[in-house]
Amino acid sequence: MSLQKRFKKPPVIPPTPQIVSGPRMFRLREAALYLGTTESAVRRMVRRRQIPYMILGHRYLIDRLALDRYIEQHTIGVVV
Repeated sequence: MSLQKRFKKPPVIPPTPQIVSGPRMFRLREAALYLGTTESAVRRMVRRRQIPYMILGHRYLIDRLALDRYIEQHTIGVVV
């Protein structure tokens, strides 16, 4: 058997998108749980406009997809 056949790399399978159930918009406390941080840290990020948010009535709401983008942008190193 030739070396090329012996050491043939397996085909690359693209990752399947994760289907997340649940609400898309989080309150500050839920966003903190999602990020694994405190509510005051999320309030600080909102105040500094580090993460996008919307105001509905008297509530701050943060989009789950915006939190995912924030995580991707602030991840250091190689993500596999």
